[in-house]
Amino acid sequence: MNSDKIRKVLFVINPVSGSNQEIDLKSVISETCPRHGLRPQFFETTGDHDQEKIKEAIAGADPYAVVAVGGDGTVNLVAGLIINSAIKLGIIPTGSANGMAFELNIPGRIDESVAIIGADVSKRIDLLRINKKHLAIHLSDLGMNARIIKRFDQEKIRGLYGYARQFFKELKSPSHFRCTIACDGQKRRHKYKVVMIAMLNTHFFGTGAVVNPTGKINDGRFEIVVIKPYPWYYIFHMMVAFFTGHIHRLRHVRTLSCQQAIIEMVSPQDLQVDGEPIGLVNRVKLEVLPLPLTSYTIARKITSS
Repeated sequence: MNSDKIRKVLFVINPVSGSNQEIDLKSVISETCPRHGLRPQFFETTGDHDQEKIKEAIAGADPYAVVAVGGDGTVNLVAGLIINSAIKLGIIPTGSANGMAFELNIPGRIDESVAIIGADVSKRIDLLRINKKHLAIHLSDLGMNARIIKRFDQEKIRGLYGYARQFFKELKSPSHFRCTIACDGQKRRHKYKVVMIAMLNTHFFGTGAVVNPTGKINDGRFEIVVIKPYPWYYIFHMMVAFFTGHIHRLRHVRTLSCQQAIIEMVSPQDLQVDGEPIGLVNRVKLEVLPLPLTSYTIARKITSS
């Protein structure tokens, strides 16, 4: 291959993410990259000042793209370091939650993920800023799912089984809270009694459930999906709606489209951002960041009829 066309790519590997402990990622990636005109360099996270160290690695490598090898938390970490730059974001999904990879239709096989990077098919995407300090690339929420993720993180049982275990614990005793939501500076405040509020401009949970079928990842807006209390016998109906893309049609669900918003809770609620527990909050301020990031992707058709 012509050396002028070989692109340098920095792979940021989370070695404790999901299945990363089971295979020699560096060897597999190193063997695959030359077939696609890529020259790999590697950085492994340790949990010790990773953000600063990755920033230094990016400056030293001068890469065409930086690839997050891990789950949504690793993707968020990498994305925060390359926004508003010419560097592209790649993903090799190996985490317990791979929602952003699912959103961008990136396959789980390493060779196929690397091939997408080699093909250089990408698009600009929006991000969210939460309370002026948290960057959200995929999905954030308050209430039920945030509590599930907090317990999932504390118990250290990884994978879909670990999440499902906490999910069914939550279903036994779901709790609700009261809140007000103000969109785009409007004086009118929407008042709700809810079990969960999702904040995103993407479509999917990491499980593939469609929580926001009407959203677009690059339209300069985001959605707030409000899920109200529902009777126990309604759970199956909701699950079907989640996986068929019709959740927005249910009477227990409301969707608001905004460029900025403020959510205030009567009592503090758990907040999670891209699978990372943040803690209890009384107030959430959201704003969209229009098209600050370029990410590799494969086109996917979303059904919202």
